[in-house]
Amino acid sequence: MGIFITLEGIDGSGKTTAADLIAGSLREAGYRVLLTQEPTGAYLGTVVKDIVIGRDSGKNIDLSFLKTLSKKTVSIMALFLFSADRIVHLDEISIKLNDFDVILCDRFIDSTYAYQAVYPNGKNDKSFEELILTINDFVLRQKNVEINRTYLFDLKPEDALKRLNGRLGKFDGFDSEPLDFFERVRTNYIYLADRFKSRIKKIDASAPAKDTAALIVKDIIKLINTLY
Repeated sequence: MGIFITLEGIDGSGKTTAADLIAGSLREAGYRVLLTQEPTGAYLGTVVKDIVIGRDSGKNIDLSFLKTLSKKTVSIMALFLFSADRIVHLDEISIKLNDFDVILCDRFIDSTYAYQAVYPNGKNDKSFEELILTINDFVLRQKNVEINRTYLFDLKPEDALKRLNGRLGKFDGFDSEPLDFFERVRTNYIYLADRFKSRIKKIDASAPAKDTAALIVKDIIKLINTLY
């Protein structure tokens, strides 16, 4: 049975670049590694990318109806779309944990909370925030999958956006949001790190990706040796 690791952080934090480096280093060390991500490349994942994130998957989905919806309505809709994609994704993960030593996922349940629990008026909705956490926990329990560790790539939003600036294809549907939006996303991530200290390990993502990846590889190997 392998371990399940998730990588989280705001856009531009370097987690996707680090994910490739982590997977490569672990494979060189002899571990069987599966690198995956959310939203997935399956049909539900492409719907999420089109409707929620704003990327063009080529499905030619009519998105004109979104203009009639409030941002809160879109957030609630996004919660269930992400969760639907995730429940299918977990079918694959639960099976492949028997075939791989490490499954590494770029974005997972914490991204859903960090991004969807942000409202344009800056006010919190505790009932909705707790609903997100409840659904996340429910989905994991239904598939009997445990996240062994989450690495939160923590970076100031202004520094993350500087990294993204001018890099074609790196911005998505959130790129029109103001800096304040990403500051609140980061605040949500830090809240999760404090609430789930035993699972989430906060990493200073200001260092070069290769250095951050090397630090995480060392910690993953230590975790594997501790568990097995």
